[in-house]
Amino acid sequence: MSWRVEYWKVEQKVGGSHAQMREQPKWVKPDPKDISRRYFTDYKSAKRFTKSIFDYGYHTNVVKE
Repeated sequence: MSWRVEYWKVEQKVGGSHAQMREQPKWVKPDPKDISRRYFTDYKSAKRFTKSIFDYGYHTNVVKE
């Protein structure tokens, strides 16, 4: 059994001050050509990878194959 991590870059809007509420982001389906994939043999490694790239502005999807 293997795990596939799909990830894509999401631009974050920056604006306002710390006292203003920010608008909640809406789900935008990524363009298939913008989705990158990486394969793992175990879920733990896949999850560790997703956490590491989330800090760089990527959204992820973990898929069991």
